[in-house]
Amino acid sequence: MTTPLKKEYEYFLKIREELAEKNDGKFVAIKGQEVLGVFDNYLQAANTVYIAHEKGTVLMQEISKDPDSLIVTISTPGTAFFK
Repeated sequence: MTTPLKKEYEYFLKIREELAEKNDGKFVAIKGQEVLGVFDNYLQAANTVYIAHEKGTVLMQEISKDPDSLIVTISTPGTAFFK
């Protein structure tokens, strides 16, 4: 069994500190190892990204300078969101 969005989350962890320098508190959308965009909030990210990409194929992750903020939240069946 594969873990949905595992490679996206691992990529996020790799670039998290760099993203957080300028984007603390915002949301990033990642597909594969590509940042699709950085958004002010989850709703803005979802409304933009899900026009071109199927739900469940894109990681929507809140960006935080605090490494202790990384917890898993499931928002939609079949879609993992990491917070």
